[in-house]
Amino acid sequence: MGRLLFDRSSPGGDLRQVKRVLLVRWDAKIGDSIVSSFFFRELRRFRPEMHIDVITAPHMAALYRDHFGVDHVYCCKKRPTYAELKKLSTEIGSIDLVIHLSKQLKMKDIYFLRCLSANNVMGLDDELRLVNVKLGEATKGRHFSEKFAYALGLLGITSPDRQYIIPEDSERRQLILREWPDTPVVALNPYGSGSSRRLNFDSVSMLVELIGKYKPAWKVCLMSTPDTKAEVEKWCWELEGGRVFTVKYSETIQDAIEIVRLSDAVISVDTAIVHIASGLGKPLLGIYNHDEENFSEWHPNSEKASSFFAERCTGSLLDINFFDENKLIRKFDEEFMCN
Repeated sequence: MGRLLFDRSSPGGDLRQVKRVLLVRWDAKIGDSIVSSFFFRELRRFRPEMHIDVITAPHMAALYRDHFGVDHVYCCKKRPTYAELKKLSTEIGSIDLVIHLSKQLKMKDIYFLRCLSANNVMGLDDELRLVNVKLGEATKGRHFSEKFAYALGLLGITSPDRQYIIPEDSERRQLILREWPDTPVVALNPYGSGSSRRLNFDSVSMLVELIGKYKPAWKVCLMSTPDTKAEVEKWCWELEGGRVFTVKYSETIQDAIEIVRLSDAVISVDTAIVHIASGLGKPLLGIYNHDEENFSEWHPNSEKASSFFAERCTGSLLDINFFDENKLIRKFDEEFMCN
């Protein structure tokens, strides 16, 4: 229906003459944003005359404005109405290029792009006529950072530096250092999005035991969010021995970043922490459920990273706690603890 009502061909034009670009990132999470962060730095470095705008969620605005260096951030709530999208497009005004790298655009996405009337629309949904710069088939199966590098190439930037931008907050780091031990630390993040990507106590206990086997002098920092802090504190008490701790000051994603920065190695089931650790060059073990397509596009983008997959469950059930302990031991033996 969206294609029938709103899909019209974009005028087109020379991308090397683009003066104003708008990136639609309203569904971007912190990990996704970290992966694309270099795009803004390299665009600013090689095309300083270009005006760079971003649409994102209100809680992400400071990241793009203060750390990624965009010229203007437009905020959009999670489920805008059609009237609100129309008003936003009027506020934005004339655009040379819109970049919207969601795989399959929804009806409201198509409507919004139509309202913008941009000369060029770059996207992954090759079936849309609105998308005249088609990246879907051209970048199929590539890591998302490579999709953004490909976009830079079309804008005349052929050898970008793909190092991620990782925000830094020295004040928050100083607070965390009050609780930080003098020994090396492995940061262990047991929480991903959804119940299928959360480690239970038995899995955490096994990982702590493995870390102790390979690095007996190291301590383990169990990472938490405000809603999991009580559970993590309980786990630290049950695991006892003084080797496992959590940071009570940790309240925000920036605190999580500073914990990763201070750590000597990272284990995570959450892709945001995986991408942060990759950007900081930390030895990393990412633990995943089986999803080949998602992994090909969002895997750890680091030579110091190792990946481990939970076993396939019967039917369609996914459970990241369902893994072969012997395979995990071999992963520690051969890769992770050798980094």
